[in-house]
Amino acid sequence: MSVRIAITALLMLAGSTPTIASAVTRTPIHHLVVVIGENVSFDALYATYKPRDNETIDNLRSRGIVDAEGLPGPHYSDAAQYRFANIGGRYTIDTTPTKIYSRLPAPTLVGTQDPMTMQGRSAVPDLRFRSLMTNGPYSISRYAGYGLESGVETGDPVHRFFQMWQQTGGTNVDLRRYVWVANTAGRGGDTPNVTPHDPGQGGEVMGFLNMSGGDAPYFKQLADQYAISDNYHQSIMGGTTANFMALATGDVATYQIDGRLNRPPAKQIENPDPAVGTDNFYTHDGTSGGSYVRCDRDDPGARAIRALLARRHLDPNCAADTWYLVNNYQPPMLPDGTVIPLGPDQYVYPPQSMPEIGSALSAGHVDWAWFTGGRDFEDLKEDPLYARASERIRLELPDASEEVLAAESQDLTRAFVYNDSGDPLVSFPRILRGPDAGRLQNLKSFYRAIESDHLPEVSFVVPKNIDSGHPGYSATARYEAFIRNLLDRFMENPDLWADTAILVTTDEGGGSFDSGYIQPLDFFGDGTRVPFLVLSPFARKGHVDHVYQDHASILKFIEYNWWLPPLSGRSRDRLNNPITRPEDPYKPVNSPAIGDLTSLFEFPTSN
Repeated sequence: MSVRIAITALLMLAGSTPTIASAVTRTPIHHLVVVIGENVSFDALYATYKPRDNETIDNLRSRGIVDAEGLPGPHYSDAAQYRFANIGGRYTIDTTPTKIYSRLPAPTLVGTQDPMTMQGRSAVPDLRFRSLMTNGPYSISRYAGYGLESGVETGDPVHRFFQMWQQTGGTNVDLRRYVWVANTAGRGGDTPNVTPHDPGQGGEVMGFLNMSGGDAPYFKQLADQYAISDNYHQSIMGGTTANFMALATGDVATYQIDGRLNRPPAKQIENPDPAVGTDNFYTHDGTSGGSYVRCDRDDPGARAIRALLARRHLDPNCAADTWYLVNNYQPPMLPDGTVIPLGPDQYVYPPQSMPEIGSALSAGHVDWAWFTGGRDFEDLKEDPLYARASERIRLELPDASEEVLAAESQDLTRAFVYNDSGDPLVSFPRILRGPDAGRLQNLKSFYRAIESDHLPEVSFVVPKNIDSGHPGYSATARYEAFIRNLLDRFMENPDLWADTAILVTTDEGGGSFDSGYIQPLDFFGDGTRVPFLVLSPFARKGHVDHVYQDHASILKFIEYNWWLPPLSGRSRDRLNNPITRPEDPYKPVNSPAIGDLTSLFEFPTSN
């Protein structure tokens, strides 16, 4: 008998007839909403934030790297970027500094998109930053502005697995390698238009928003009013696919066929050893190629990470002969269940079978849903891009029927609007083809659930790409607007708000510079810090929490609140809560350890 059912039965035997919610939660939180934006590191957003007087924070401003104006501070040199040498001809995270940059390489427009033509821009220098002369973190808005209007988008820094291990050294104690790695390895040679001589990266990795100067005012207001963590981390080094999978499973996707482990095509296997004739341009890596890693032995790249873990007496958590997906590939199924075939030239990961939070919630009789913007026609038809896509399709297919035009317009719009990597449960056949399939829904369904008082107990919410805050095709101001709209809807339903907690974060830091310590947990991470806020009547008001957390902390809180066990014997939610010394609240002495988020709340003695 589950704890949930047992508690309800005991209360009924005692003559009490509470609501289901009050019978099954440890805390007064009966509705949990997890909102996941895209690609913003903690310092990229909160670099200059100053909390209330009785609170402390670890950011660029408190470290003296920048001042209250976002200009270089007395310790600016701590974040100065250096050139390095990769001695030995193999991938290493122990590179040797050779020369300091005189100034940052020019930031580029890599990854940005022209909203009128719906075409991507190349990695040409971003002329708005032509007067940038410093070597270190810089205020983006000083050059490019801040706001919702088109044109404030900035270039997209590289954020891939081996690149981030190399940039951070696994602990982020040495902050000097971010630019060198980006400008030598880039997005990998398996990415179109990336070569050793043109890696497609500049100094965009070092940009931050100046909150004390007026940037991101709503995110500042939320931090002042509710609770924020300055020690919350992306789970996996690298990008979106791996970190959304971690949010859903506390684990990493593997290459498997019909539920059995298999070896991926050779073209899709990572090799970050330097290519012949280069210092640090990876042999086999990129968005149209290497993304799988076997880490139970000394394969290229694995030896360096395993050596760091061995020095810290940490288990790599690598199963035998298992190939893990550590970079971005497309899910194996579309929202309607259409299967995308596998193959050496199909950058699609296979259907997955590991334990995930959706099935665990259902087994525990907890109502849940995963709401993703743009996953079906109801969301897409009202998006401004749909009309533009329809115009483009009519020009390309003037003789097509209305049915064909509508289908093509929908597909084109979805390609820009829908975050397929942010909908990880579509990769689990037991979800997409089972009784829980109806729990994968669109954003309009989420808003209707708030208005009608039918909100599930646990909701995961993923904005449309344009509203996600992702550098390149979105901006932080758009994610701010999305969060404001969402919170306003709860304020219009005070009874619902009274027992709700909204967790606001991003999937990963997008490769943007961050100064915070990283706790190595296993072969896959942790990664850099990302923003994390708790919006709730029970949030510790104005508190900056220092307990070490990562995405699995969300799973731990769900399991704590709804009396559920960890997902598996290898998922991160199995880890103990951190123990720290008073002189350093950021670094657990019982590593590997992550929190369960309860330190961000103030609950009454009974609920």
